[in-house]
Amino acid sequence: MTGSPPAVNGTLHCRDGRPCAPVPFEGRRLGEADLGAVIALHRLVLASMPAHLLATETDAFFADHMARIGRILGLFAEERLIAYGVLGLPGSDDPSLADDLGWAAERARVAHIDGISVLPEWRGNRLQRVLIAWRLREAAAAGRSLVITTVAPGNTASLRNALAEGLTIHALRQKYGGWRYLMARDLDGPLAPSAAKGCWIDAADIAAQERLLAAGAIGWKAEPGAAGMRVWFAPAAGT
Repeated sequence: MTGSPPAVNGTLHCRDGRPCAPVPFEGRRLGEADLGAVIALHRLVLASMPAHLLATETDAFFADHMARIGRILGLFAEERLIAYGVLGLPGSDDPSLADDLGWAAERARVAHIDGISVLPEWRGNRLQRVLIAWRLREAAAAGRSLVITTVAPGNTASLRNALAEGLTIHALRQKYGGWRYLMARDLDGPLAPSAAKGCWIDAADIAAQERLLAAGAIGWKAEPGAAGMRVWFAPAAGT
């Protein structure tokens, strides 16, 4: 890449699930000239994943986020796009995930961590976390301090990466063709800890999770369980 220094950079150490010689990567904000590469990567990743785990985005979705309601951040290695992350900065008349959470009063400070795709051969290099952390910084720079995202309960990698970057589960909703956790992080204050008393619930047990969330619990962490992924639910400490 040429021009201004990259916004982020690092080194890839894993290729096709195996250790590899170090490969440098760099990141930058994408523009109209990158739209075709973003769409192609989105379609490639959709074809490699179970349909219910990812939202199928339109070409217009990507173009609109580049031009009007956000930005798309891209990572490059070996002179090609290997990953992107979409940051939504909805206007007052645009759909907002704040409405799904009953947080309409917070709409003006909401940013969305929207779609993300990583070229399959480069999975395992923590690029999702790189892109989540980068979008959190970009949201703050844009004056948006309440960041919301959605993750399918069965999307183990995305769930654990979002939790690791401080987003927590506040609701379950039917969206994008299946169940989705609504996860949020308030950048205006420190990360709140969970209360010591809580419980682990299988991610596939939608009804139990809905009951806990309705009672004020929050999903804080996830780990492998006997029947797949399980999530720790508890109130925030001090509540």
